[in-house]
Amino acid sequence: MISLERVYDVLEIFIIFPLVLLCQFISQKLLDLLYPSRDRNLHQSDQAICYDVVYDFKKLLHFARPNGTQFFLLKYREMRKISHVINDDDVTLYYVTPQEFQFVRVKPGVDLRDIIRYPFTFITQHNCAVEVMTVSYEQGDKYLADRVDLNNNGSNIVLLHNTGRCGSTLIANMTYRTEQFHVISEPYSLTALVFDFSSKSEQTPLDSEENLDLLRSTLLFLCKDPDKKYLIKVCGIFTGSLAHIAHKALPGVREIFLHRSLLATVSSWHKILGPLRFSGLARHAKYILPLKYRRIWEKVKPQGSYQGFLFILLSQLHPFFIECENGRKMRAFSYESLQKNREEFCKKLLCELGLGSEYVPLALSALEVDSQENSPLKKYNMDKNRRINIPSQALDWIVEIGLEEFGIEIRKEDVFVNNMPNS
Repeated sequence: MISLERVYDVLEIFIIFPLVLLCQFISQKLLDLLYPSRDRNLHQSDQAICYDVVYDFKKLLHFARPNGTQFFLLKYREMRKISHVINDDDVTLYYVTPQEFQFVRVKPGVDLRDIIRYPFTFITQHNCAVEVMTVSYEQGDKYLADRVDLNNNGSNIVLLHNTGRCGSTLIANMTYRTEQFHVISEPYSLTALVFDFSSKSEQTPLDSEENLDLLRSTLLFLCKDPDKKYLIKVCGIFTGSLAHIAHKALPGVREIFLHRSLLATVSSWHKILGPLRFSGLARHAKYILPLKYRRIWEKVKPQGSYQGFLFILLSQLHPFFIECENGRKMRAFSYESLQKNREEFCKKLLCELGLGSEYVPLALSALEVDSQENSPLKKYNMDKNRRINIPSQALDWIVEIGLEEFGIEIRKEDVFVNNMPNS
């Protein structure tokens, strides 16, 4: 019997979603005619274009996550100097393209630094945006070059790579509780950038100067205060290749990796996505993955959504293995080790972040509350009583493929990675 949830998902994805985008497109064209932006050359101007957010069409959708500013209905307001836009506390980088940087201003009373109340940066930015400002890539790059106070090697930045659904929000919360880091949880600008790099990987090498310059600018705009330390929790899917290039863009950046039993990870992803979106994402992953993993996909030909999603997780883990094999000292942590000994886990994590054991009690206080309590994702398909039965054939397949194609040893009973480097 088909559930009402499945019927609603089908209607929304195939009927409501296209209609919403069509309405947004038509409305935006009409608004552009009524409020045209000033005609000038962005590449030669030190000004940003400022728009008011008139309406957020995503409110009409249940499933859509933020994707650039395509759901916003924008009305041109004025031109302002770039420095007058970027330096405001309530203005943060939201989206990046090879042509421009897009910033948003959130409504009064919303503090993006408070990840207990606002656990996902990109969702809060989108849901609370009142103004959008665009800056050309050339002028944004020039602005950064002229700022002599910036930490241009990234030594004040830590990247938390992860597989998603593995406790990364909890780890970000623990770091935030120490009050020593400004935590940025899943900035969409960084995710979109990696997607762009993957889509053009057939023509442009991942570590091309063009890509590295864009990544460097993105990280510096995200971490715009040189006197603060930042932890960026990277979105835990399709972003693994970032481990190959972040240190090339900013040599001083530090990186750690969080993982969990792949069995538990897949089950959690299935719960939060729901069966339809889980299946769709797994079956179309080959169009999103970097070229190297697309080729492996074509070779091993995953069958069904579970094999496909397990393959996605291996492609997220594999860059960490490669970087460690090349001699980089990136540290790995598992959610299971946190469950086994909280205090020991916390000491090692804080040591990796450059903090002493005196911060352990503060960090451990994050375990007293649900780190997802204020997350808008919590209400989506997170029934803890719903069991996910992954076929044994899929588990046998991933154990075999993991070793043969990725050099990753997986324990079959719980699908846990046995040979995780530096763990």
